[in-house]
Amino acid sequence: MSKNKLLIRKKLLSANRSMLHILDRTKPTLAFYEHVILPLEIFITKAGDYNLCPSLKNDLEKAKEMFFTEEEKNDPQKSKRLIRDAVGAYISQGFTIQEFFLYGLRDVGYWEKREFLSDKERKTMLDKVNNQAAFHELTDKGLLYKVAKKYFKREACIISPEEDAGGFMDFITRHPTFIIKPIEGSTGIDTHLLTIKSSTEAEEKYTELCRQGKWIAEELIQQHPAMAEWNASSVNTLRVPTIDTGNDIKILQPFFRTGRKGSFVDNAGQGGVFAVFDPDTGIIITDGVDEYGGRHEYHPESGLKYKGWQIPRYQEMKDMTAEIIKELPSQPRYVAFDFALTPEGWVLVEGNYNGQFVGQIAEKKGVRKKFIEYYCR
Repeated sequence: MSKNKLLIRKKLLSANRSMLHILDRTKPTLAFYEHVILPLEIFITKAGDYNLCPSLKNDLEKAKEMFFTEEEKNDPQKSKRLIRDAVGAYISQGFTIQEFFLYGLRDVGYWEKREFLSDKERKTMLDKVNNQAAFHELTDKGLLYKVAKKYFKREACIISPEEDAGGFMDFITRHPTFIIKPIEGSTGIDTHLLTIKSSTEAEEKYTELCRQGKWIAEELIQQHPAMAEWNASSVNTLRVPTIDTGNDIKILQPFFRTGRKGSFVDNAGQGGVFAVFDPDTGIIITDGVDEYGGRHEYHPESGLKYKGWQIPRYQEMKDMTAEIIKELPSQPRYVAFDFALTPEGWVLVEGNYNGQFVGQIAEKKGVRKKFIEYYCR
């Protein structure tokens, strides 16, 4: 994109955000915005075959394949209207095209869409309220392990050019098979199992990993039999978005993640299925959902039913969540924790600075108002 086009796009979106701040306080002007201003912005965005936003065109093409019904694909009028609405949600409220469809925002008015928290708005709020120390502490898996080691309850080893290779050699004598993750990775990408059979192989692998970047090697988690029933090949975890309001600790739309047969990770982005559970009781309250928005009353392989299932030893996990966020040195306001249950109890898998609220997909319910109330007040 040329500098002039990029400048125009930034100015349009900036002016639009300023206008929407006013609209949030003066609802009577909404009709004028929806019927006059927004259509003009949509026209400008689509002009010249999306010259200002070429990535948007690609996202729409993908959405047609993933989310349009056959009737919508074959009916030009319905297809055009759906594209217009998706582009309008992107311009007016920052929803990506994928969010528009996964959150079920078809035929939903402006204020109903406003109930949902987009990734873009969440990131903006996090950067305004959380501190730089929290960002560093939570995006560096190695650092988080060092400051919260007692909650991980397992051994780990940092692999990087700055670290001594001796620590890795010592680690694999006790754990020849282990899990390896990128220090700053997310959504399970590049997370995998490794088995080292000799000292020569260890030295070669250490050198190779250091060339690729920074990693953390972790002792394997032996999960509780009740969790393994869902899928034995993956460690099935809880994602627990946790907010320290200053007065108390709030858990907002947590969800249970289950892997698929043969898969090592449980992330939805890697084929897993997730379901929202009640933050007070630990009972699952939705069907399972995959990354394409497909809904599953029962786990596709194990056949276990999602709704109504009670997460074991749930109060212990809640107590641990409140304890960890209070003890972290950076004193973050928001952390999306991941927990796994072992036969001995809950263990921390990781903490995420920028954890998404994908539970909005499963529950078809927005968390924007509660997030603002708990986090931004």
